[in-house]
Amino acid sequence: MVISSEFLDALAPSSIRGITAKIREKAKSGVQVVSFAGGLPSKEFFPVEDIRKINNQIFDEEGGEAIQYAASDGYDPLRQYLVEFMKRYQVTDINYKNILITSGAQQGLAYLSKGLIQKGSVVIVENPSYPGALDTFRAYGAEIVGVDMDDDGMRMDALEELLQKYDKVAFIYTIADFQNPTGRSMSVGRRKQIVELAEKHDTFIVEDGPYSLISFSGEIMPAIKSFDRYGRVIYSGSTSKTIAPGLRIGWLIADEESITKLVYLKMRDDLQVNNMAQRQVYHYLKDCEFDEHLKTVTDAYYRRCQAMIAGVRASFPQGTKIVVPGGGLFMWVELPEGFDTLEMFDEVFQKNIAYVPGTFFCSDGGGKNAMRLNFSSADEETIKRAIPILGEMICQYQQKK
Repeated sequence: MVISSEFLDALAPSSIRGITAKIREKAKSGVQVVSFAGGLPSKEFFPVEDIRKINNQIFDEEGGEAIQYAASDGYDPLRQYLVEFMKRYQVTDINYKNILITSGAQQGLAYLSKGLIQKGSVVIVENPSYPGALDTFRAYGAEIVGVDMDDDGMRMDALEELLQKYDKVAFIYTIADFQNPTGRSMSVGRRKQIVELAEKHDTFIVEDGPYSLISFSGEIMPAIKSFDRYGRVIYSGSTSKTIAPGLRIGWLIADEESITKLVYLKMRDDLQVNNMAQRQVYHYLKDCEFDEHLKTVTDAYYRRCQAMIAGVRASFPQGTKIVVPGGGLFMWVELPEGFDTLEMFDEVFQKNIAYVPGTFFCSDGGGKNAMRLNFSSADEETIKRAIPILGEMICQYQQKK
């Protein structure tokens, strides 16, 4: 008999994971797909040798303690170092008791959903936004309401209208830096405004910051959390895009009492985050050349982004619009009206190229003529070769219409 419940039966597969599953199936047959679909950082920059040395150091210094049961709130040396790490980059006025280590940022979003979403709750998001977050919020029963964006991020006038309209807003979800999928960043002025709106309308802000440090200009914006005088902002950080995603190290920053409640939730979930991974990240951040590594990664992604921009502009149909990102991993492309990138996907995939249709990111069912392209995981030569092929197929699709 198949397990069943209202919650389980309502779950649906991840749209992006469905695409990556198709890519893996082709790989099993020896066919390599040029994927602009996933949110993958480039594995060529993963600090494998440093992590190998760190592993030996951990066992030499700690022995079996490193793989023993441990505290649910996280490895204290990592929590304490993250205080200094966050102060250096984005968030000040915190201590280690304001930090909970999570198994990737996605687990943090799930905890906040479990803790804050009730029957009839609304979650306000940027439109478009990250499908992994949208799917999680829906799974816990939230109604998703999107706010349009411009080049300065989420529009505050539109946000306030929604806050006035809905009574039970569990939280506002935003990716303020190099947003997934558009690559836009919220202006400093709006970061201050959104905190005041959350206080005025008695709700929370979940600030998701996985891309914040991948800035092509080198300028790193202060987090929304840094303007929070009321305890309204919960910050979610991660090393998945800067060190390696398979380590699954993320963290939440909030007031101490909120962190304590989330620790109780973790005790009933997976008890603790992987001990070795926490130590690996701690030693890498503290003892290795993280800033140099970050610059190497960011410079490479900038070059790949520029190659993609040039290719799209040269080969996509006239009237195509690009949101040029200032960092992160993604580019948002809007084709002229009349295109259906979901309908077009299978035909393109037959040529062993993949992207993510825009409709997967849009809470209002829009994005039909848009696509998200990832520029981080493919090298420049691959981008220069494959983007014109994709552009040619898009033009052929237009001619058929």
